[in-house]
Amino acid sequence: MRTPAKAAGSVPAMEWRDLERADEIVVVSAPSAWSDARVEAWLDWAGEIEPKAALGGGPARYAERVAQAGLARGLFGDKADASAFREALLATMLSGIATPTGGQAGLDLLPEIAEFEFQSIVRQSLGRRRGRALAAQASARLDAALAQVADAVRRCSGDPRACADVRKNPALARAARKARELGADDRTILDAIATADAPRTPLAEPSVVAEMAMVTSASRQDVAAGNEAAAFAAQVGWETSALTLALSPVDAELLSRGVEIGAAIDASAFLDADGFDVERFTYVCHLWATALELERGERPARLGLAGVGDCLLSQGWAQTSIEGRDGAAVLWALAVGAALSASAEAAAVMGPDAAFAQDKQSVLKTLAERRVRAAALRSALATEAAAALATAHALARKHGLRSAALVGPFEDLEASLRLGGAPVGPAGAMSPVSVAQTADGFLLPTFSAATFEALSSEGADLDAARRHALGLGSLAESPAIDHAMLQARGFTAHEIEKAEHALRENHGMRAAFAPAVIGAGFLRDVLGASAEDVARRDFDTLAFADFSAAEIAAAERHALGAGSLGDCEALNPELREAFKSVEAPVLADRLAMLAAVEAFACLPTAVPIPVPFDSRPADAVRAQAAAARSGIRALRLQRAAAPTDFKLNLPDEPAAEAPRAATPLREQMARDPVVTERVVEKIVERDRSRRRLPDRRKGYIQKAAVGGHKVYLHTGEYEDGELGELFIDMHKEGAAFRSLMNNFAIAVSLGLQHGVPLHEFVDAFVYTKFEPAGPVTGNDSIKSATSILDYVFRELGVSYLGRDDLANGDPGEFNADGLGAGKGRPGDELDEAEAAPVPASLFISKGFSRGAAHDNLVFASFGRRRVEGQDRPGAEGEMCPACGDLSLTKRGGMTVCDTCGAQSDRPGPMASS
Repeated sequence: MRTPAKAAGSVPAMEWRDLERADEIVVVSAPSAWSDARVEAWLDWAGEIEPKAALGGGPARYAERVAQAGLARGLFGDKADASAFREALLATMLSGIATPTGGQAGLDLLPEIAEFEFQSIVRQSLGRRRGRALAAQASARLDAALAQVADAVRRCSGDPRACADVRKNPALARAARKARELGADDRTILDAIATADAPRTPLAEPSVVAEMAMVTSASRQDVAAGNEAAAFAAQVGWETSALTLALSPVDAELLSRGVEIGAAIDASAFLDADGFDVERFTYVCHLWATALELERGERPARLGLAGVGDCLLSQGWAQTSIEGRDGAAVLWALAVGAALSASAEAAAVMGPDAAFAQDKQSVLKTLAERRVRAAALRSALATEAAAALATAHALARKHGLRSAALVGPFEDLEASLRLGGAPVGPAGAMSPVSVAQTADGFLLPTFSAATFEALSSEGADLDAARRHALGLGSLAESPAIDHAMLQARGFTAHEIEKAEHALRENHGMRAAFAPAVIGAGFLRDVLGASAEDVARRDFDTLAFADFSAAEIAAAERHALGAGSLGDCEALNPELREAFKSVEAPVLADRLAMLAAVEAFACLPTAVPIPVPFDSRPADAVRAQAAAARSGIRALRLQRAAAPTDFKLNLPDEPAAEAPRAATPLREQMARDPVVTERVVEKIVERDRSRRRLPDRRKGYIQKAAVGGHKVYLHTGEYEDGELGELFIDMHKEGAAFRSLMNNFAIAVSLGLQHGVPLHEFVDAFVYTKFEPAGPVTGNDSIKSATSILDYVFRELGVSYLGRDDLANGDPGEFNADGLGAGKGRPGDELDEAEAAPVPASLFISKGFSRGAAHDNLVFASFGRRRVEGQDRPGAEGEMCPACGDLSLTKRGGMTVCDTCGAQSDRPGPMASS
């Protein structure tokens, strides 16, 4: 066997590359145009790294091993042929157009879904899986409960015997009861107590999916119709996501065998200015199929293609179009023809496979059908593909095949990275907006080679496409957030420059203005952010600077672009559709493309069909049927995992009623109905977050004197008039007392803003007794107080809660609005002079309203004030020794305080009258 020289291709220019590994820095030879990530992917595949060798020496060792195997098996006539094969194989790897790949584990083959044995086997497997899943959940809960038992012993301080005694350690008793409720027996709880000081071994996480990797076959008509057997298979797939359904027994057998080794070829590397190089592509496919035949021995092997979607995109074809599907199918047909020809040539020397001899006619018939289908493809390469399949058919008829199933689509992320990002798959394509590494090691956004070729060939406006997808790379001249707007919000040129550098690394607007980039000190000192806000990981600097989400999105699109071309209005509709099919593929279009490719591929691929986590088995049946009707050869339902914060919204459990004793119907009818009163308690849970006051707030200032000591009370209110803060100023006391009162007022204000009701403070601090105390002057409702706190909270209770019972003035003088003169009583003499309207300027702050209140506003007088001289009872009495109020009255032989209710048998001030 001689290897054509053209198969080797041209090796790119190499350079020395210093790469930092986990424990060392290695120097290897690599193509100069490759990124560090691509070189490291080859080093990871190579395993043992030879310093200063091309890609660590891995490709050379692989090519040498395969060439020696071919020489030993007689596939090469002499060492020169083996050397030519080795050099050609090595050249394809060093040029980055082909790479070896890993294998795929086989699946447990089950009977067809229509057979009774299938349901029996699956039900047993499902039972084991469910049992293990439930056991894992119960075990985790029980282990956590036993850990709490041990923690209750360890956290206890005191006598060790008492700490380990459930009768003397309440926390241990609670933990033990919880563990018992979860199913732990008392001996297990006792063991947990005894071993509380020993280190706990975490439970191993059991695998409940590994044994469920199964494959079965089914009739396409039955699955598409969704009959009873197909519905059961769909339910199994919905529950386990581990059942592969092949739509023919042959494909089920192939999937059960698995794949040991493989290789991938980048089809986009053969597309140049003159079109697609069919001759070189078929040579490389022939070369790697020969390598797989030599390396595999008796193990299954698989050859796949990468970059097929890039070939379509370079020609402006959408994957949803007929041209796109036929263009992908013809490339796979060429690969199948070349690979099977290589397998037939290897069979001529090493002998055909025994399985081929048993199924020879079926394989040859399938090859003939593929040749006919290839000739009918609407592609310029259809003739070449039909010729390649005809050659493979003739060689297989003459020599047999070493592998009847050698080519098939698959996905391999590591192989894609070694191929420069070309996705391995039926029609994989790189994202139109890719990244390129500069000589300095920086990654910059750019168009992929296929995207640039498509834009150039269609005559599109490259500048418009670049502005749309990649942006301008700067916030200068941004229509939403530019440098001038940032400076107006407090950002200096230094912070703007740092954000611009971060933007060039394509991290996004919010990441470019993060505290780690801008500087936490600037955010605190200049923008006024708190230390707690800056420390949050989700802190949004731009939102804190009052930029809206729409402005941030518009600025990000201006600087970084949309990242896509499917919505670029500067392109024609056909080209937009081509980019959209790559950027946002639809499942139905993906299935149609795979069906077109699998019509020529030898091996099937199990397509994962996504199913939402909250779907039902009936939804899985419909998804499975739709996938079967698309023409694919195998599928696997893949149910999405539930979100980590998912929780059922269960209604509150109604309270259970006490059981009633049975009553004879006659007695029940004779008994009078009993009317009972039911007390309903409504619990309102307040939000614990702080409710901040508005920056411009209303309130009032009350000046008074308690026992000769001046007290200024300042209040601040919310928009609805609710009290939100207070300040207490006393100017002639010592600094310590003054500071203590100020801090007490701050504490009360914080409590009010966090939801503590005002009446709780009032009930807690009225009637407190300490100096200064005594008569109160300057307040028309409070005439005496037992302390400063008693006066303050009496005033707040009267003003904000309507607690007239706390006022020791005449409560009739105070209307609900606080502005009237009080309602008169029959017989009171009225002062007609006071009935005139009162100007509103006496009660409304002109500064707070910013002059919005009109000067001619008045408050109408709706009440009358009694003529002075008619004092309330007890006003001239003695001071009560209990509360300090001047409200002692004589009632019989006792002296009673009208304010606090204190009684005394001593004669009061009324005794002499």
